[in-house]
Amino acid sequence: MKKLKRSFSVGLLLVAAALLLPSARADKAEAYKYGKEGIEAAKNKEWDKAIDLFQKAVKADPKEANNYNNLGLAYKGANKLDDAIKAFSDAIDAESGNFAAYLNRGIAYSTQGNYEKSIDDLDRALKIQPDNVSAHRFRAFAHLQHKDYAKAVEDYNVVLKETENDAEILDRRAFAFWNLKEYDKAIADYTKIIKAKPNDKDGYLHRSYVYELKGDYAKGIADCDKVLSLDPKNEDAINRKARLEYQQKQGRATPTPTARPRRTLPPEPEATPRKMRAPGGG
Repeated sequence: MKKLKRSFSVGLLLVAAALLLPSARADKAEAYKYGKEGIEAAKNKEWDKAIDLFQKAVKADPKEANNYNNLGLAYKGANKLDDAIKAFSDAIDAESGNFAAYLNRGIAYSTQGNYEKSIDDLDRALKIQPDNVSAHRFRAFAHLQHKDYAKAVEDYNVVLKETENDAEILDRRAFAFWNLKEYDKAIADYTKIIKAKPNDKDGYLHRSYVYELKGDYAKGIADCDKVLSLDPKNEDAINRKARLEYQQKQGRATPTPTARPRRTLPPEPEATPRKMRAPGGG
């Protein structure tokens, strides 16, 4: 299987901790004003302006965790991950049980490739909100990158209870099953992807390779044929079909490459107005 490369969006990537407005009490009016203006700047991806406004909000009300979270998200939008992590840490200092701060810091660590710290933060986030799907999703990704495939499957199982037909999550769980040599389960997930996206050649290619590992050459050839009907010059399908036909004819397998972890990255939803709390929402 080709190594899958995906990159994070350059935009402000928000999960459960969408930009939050602190309480609009009279003694916090200045911080509230800066926070509200900062959110508008962030929505327009004016990162430097948003950072400046959230810094002012933090200075005006240094005990409000949401101000630090917003600052961290603005830094993250500007791809200043070290500064983002510092801001999320400050949010935790301001409020030790702040779910959003642990979640966001865990995601930032994952972006940096520091999966152990990411898992630690997401573990803490899930102690606060055990059923949070976003935290399970990002922890599963960190486990996948850390090659702990069994734990990745556990988290993806939780995610798929909420998003049963999510093709990207099915693909990653299938890949985890593949590495665990649970080939039938991997095939079942790829089959769900193909059913949802019948013209997606990657699903057939991935499934054909698992059939090859399992020794079911006829089904692997059939999947290669489907790919070639969609893309007659697809080199992966041409080469794999030739190998499968040889193995089928000889009645024994030739050495095949070991499945390797792909550098898959989970998508993070963009900020949208519906995810923001109204002014005075607490």
